[in-house]
Amino acid sequence: MNLTEEQIHSIRKVLIDEGIQNESLTDDVLDHICCVVELLLKRGKNFDEALNEAIADLAPNGLKELETQTRYLLNSKSIINMKKLMYLTGFLGAASLSTGMIFKLMYWPGANVMATGGLIMLLLIFVPLLALDLYKYEISKAMSNRYRFFLGVISALILGISAVFKILHLQGASVLLVIGGFIFVFGFLPFLFFSLYKRSVS
Repeated sequence: MNLTEEQIHSIRKVLIDEGIQNESLTDDVLDHICCVVELLLKRGKNFDEALNEAIADLAPNGLKELETQTRYLLNSKSIINMKKLMYLTGFLGAASLSTGMIFKLMYWPGANVMATGGLIMLLLIFVPLLALDLYKYEISKAMSNRYRFFLGVISALILGISAVFKILHLQGASVLLVIGGFIFVFGFLPFLFFSLYKRSVS
């Protein structure tokens, strides 16, 4: 049983509404789903049932994840290199910061250099790369999740910069600490606990 133009248009609309933006992928998925729907219609199922079953079979976690996986496969080499850089700088930054703090507690020379270098590496390289890596998962979620993510990253950066200013005895450390703390307490935390509440009652 061949699908009508109206049914094909309905399937394409579902793909677009689900958030698939890659035109080539949309055409490939549309072709696959149409074939499966036609087969299920021949077995006696109605159009809506056949469409839902075809989508669930192809992408049990949602069509948007299918696009994410496709993008990952197409760009896997660059993504792997970015993740290597991200985790390497995260490790080096955390190790340098931790060593610097130990040196500071023991009153050994070089403490400020190591602690500041570690913090700068974490703030200027690791956190932005981590934010980019996580953003592609958050962008497809609810608006509250996106706001929470954005406010969390901003508050972490500002608080980290205030710590660098404090270590280097630069002016403005207290102002940055207050701003970062304000964004964290009145911006990030309400969204965090709201999402935790919604998850607990759903």
